[in-house]
Amino acid sequence: MAKLLLTAEIDRQLSWPLGRAERLARRGKLPHVVLPDGSIRFRWRDIARLVEYVTVDAAPAKSAEVPS
Repeated sequence: MAKLLLTAEIDRQLSWPLGRAERLARRGKLPHVVLPDGSIRFRWRDIARLVEYVTVDAAPAKSAEVPS
């Protein structure tokens, strides 16, 4: 069985302010599990599917010139 994570653990893992994962879950924006007592838990594999990894180029982006 997969380990279920607390909302605070998801917030910490994603560097979010405390409470964001719970708010998003209650709004139906994050996949979650509701326990019989009403508390929310997450499976990391479900959350990880939503994370987009972005690489940063070493070269700075060119700034657009403003026409005069």
